[in-house]
Amino acid sequence: MKRIVSFFLTAVMMLTMLCGLSFESSAAKNTHKITEKNPAVVIRSTFATAKFKESFGGVYTAVPVKDKEGYILYDVIIWEDRINLYKFPTDLEQNEKDGFEGILGSEEYYKWRESFCIKSIPCKDTENMSKSSKILRDAFVEFFRVVNKKTPSKNIVLKYSGHGNIGYSGCMNVEDTKVMLEKGVKIFGQKFALIDFGTNCRTGNTDFVQVYHNYTDYLLLSQWDFGGYGWDKWDYELYKKVDIDYCYADMFNIGSTVEQAGKNIVDKSTERWKYCKKDLRKGKIKQSMTLLDMSAYDSFMPELAKLMYKNNVASTDVYSLISKKGSKKLKNLYKKFVIYYKDNNSKEIFIWDKKDYGLTAYTFVYKTELSEKEYTYNGKVRKPSVKITLTNGYVLRQGEDYTVSYQKGRKNTGKYKVTVSFKRSLGSKEELFFTVKPQKVTVNSVSALKKGFKLKWKPVSGAVTGYQVQYALKSSFSGAKSKWIKNEDTANTSVKKLKAKKKYYVRIRAYKIADGKKIYSPWSVKKTVKTK
Repeated sequence: MKRIVSFFLTAVMMLTMLCGLSFESSAAKNTHKITEKNPAVVIRSTFATAKFKESFGGVYTAVPVKDKEGYILYDVIIWEDRINLYKFPTDLEQNEKDGFEGILGSEEYYKWRESFCIKSIPCKDTENMSKSSKILRDAFVEFFRVVNKKTPSKNIVLKYSGHGNIGYSGCMNVEDTKVMLEKGVKIFGQKFALIDFGTNCRTGNTDFVQVYHNYTDYLLLSQWDFGGYGWDKWDYELYKKVDIDYCYADMFNIGSTVEQAGKNIVDKSTERWKYCKKDLRKGKIKQSMTLLDMSAYDSFMPELAKLMYKNNVASTDVYSLISKKGSKKLKNLYKKFVIYYKDNNSKEIFIWDKKDYGLTAYTFVYKTELSEKEYTYNGKVRKPSVKITLTNGYVLRQGEDYTVSYQKGRKNTGKYKVTVSFKRSLGSKEELFFTVKPQKVTVNSVSALKKGFKLKWKPVSGAVTGYQVQYALKSSFSGAKSKWIKNEDTANTSVKKLKAKKKYYVRIRAYKIADGKKIYSPWSVKKTVKTK
């Protein structure tokens, strides 16, 4: 049984930089090193900015550098009627200028562009999630296979640039997203090195973290609207120097690591804030970038959940809570989890009105379980234990966090209620149920009658409602018929009007009616009898 409890968590750092707060883990790991043999292989996906035969879909202008030493780029473009995987040449921009200046959208241009398409998957309406989610999922899985064959590497980066929901690529639901990621991890033989949502709006929350944390070593998130502000003075040459998509190849370098590349992305993304100060101040537009190390997720989240629950907190800035009431262990885990962060809360841009930095957690789900949901009658009172676990791993404590009460009469067959009463903010009560089913019936004998048989058995204990006798001409009991005995003390019955001189298979079970439904014992041993 699941329940949802909303907690607004936030994560904040302490070091103030030119464009806001900045924090870096003191124990940076030398993982995912970028080498000639293991380059950063980036699979970047985006929705096309125009129809299939109109323009380039934002590919060449957004990412002009396709390959360099230690960096290889594949583009996934989601058109309105298809999903295509491209491998464009690094000199694409010059090719476009030399051969197709001024004829964007022409048939010749379209054919030239599509000559770089490796794989195309048709989809009637890519923006309709109910129709396209599974198609998008399967398309990405196929693209992963293609990329892995062409460019095997231990440093696979998944980047989505565009608007959308928590599911990948904007129009994939969460279930299909997880299937896609699971299959991707199997295809590449390891987790993704980095999943980058840095150019998406409002991805900086634990809903995203919970969906993606099992499939990547690093996760990069953006807390607020990435494109919701403009330049103080437009300068195309400056734009090319600070726009992260335009400069993405520069983030990854031979001899460096994917972790460092993630930090480079944060630094580069935040550079544009100082050229958009007027708009940011006027609209009080908050911006932040957060890089998370998923290896610390399983250690950090249960401790955070435990701290919040102990303090009955439903809305809080995580860093403030941890700094005031967190243990030394939790503070260290926090530093290992949030390894790099920047925001625009500064004197140069504007001072935020409240502390809601970084990472926001919307929900914690908890699961309440009984140690046993089904027993067989043995004459003893049954008392299953209760276990309550938060999604993030923290196990609540009976007596301190909740109490348990049991319905009376849990010895005989039937259905029984267990009531959990919470002491803090998770809710008032929760009801769970378990059953005690009848014992297996022992058959004493089965004897032949004229066109029938007589069955004798040992009555079972435990206050049952009655018995079901089942008989059939096939040992599988296909096409079987039943006779119902509505008396728990009955020990025999006769079945007549059957076929003469035929072999019948016979079995019996006890049942108890509880809440209008039958609770059955297992079937008895199967017996055979030949009618007279």
